[in-house]
Amino acid sequence: MFEDEQAPISRLDVLVYRPTSTPGMTSFATVGMAGQEMPVAPGPGGGGRAELHFRRRGSLARLDEHAIAVRLANLAIHPFVTGQQLNWGHMISFGDDFPTFPGCRTVFLTGPLSSAGLDYVHTSVGAVRVINVVPITNAERERGRTLPPVAFAQSLLAHADIFGERPQ
Repeated sequence: MFEDEQAPISRLDVLVYRPTSTPGMTSFATVGMAGQEMPVAPGPGGGGRAELHFRRRGSLARLDEHAIAVRLANLAIHPFVTGQQLNWGHMISFGDDFPTFPGCRTVFLTGPLSSAGLDYVHTSVGAVRVINVVPITNAERERGRTLPPVAFAQSLLAHADIFGERPQ
């Protein structure tokens, strides 16, 4: 739980679901980002409500879980700090590696990663977009700049284990 009365979102939870099988996945989900609509910025998909989802292959140490939760919380408030929305197809770069993903200083934001994946959750205040966070390498980022977002997501799924460390 992240609380700050002065922050754009006063309370944001990042839920951690630990794997129940081996190798399994550790899953993360923000709760609270959708409490208000994102700013309507120039470009497609303006505004709306969203929450972030992230998956990492295997079990993680508590310190790694915490580091990922902090990164997701900071990403969740990004639209409210910068005035720019987050949406499928966006790439966001950081000054350092995404926790547990050495060499991945950028994330690709995408919709469902499979035909059974969630795209929106319908709530009493309207649809909430589910944004999957995928850490990517610099080479993947450069390739992503040359492809439409759906084609880039498909190429990542075909050529990389997006849920684990990438070869550097």
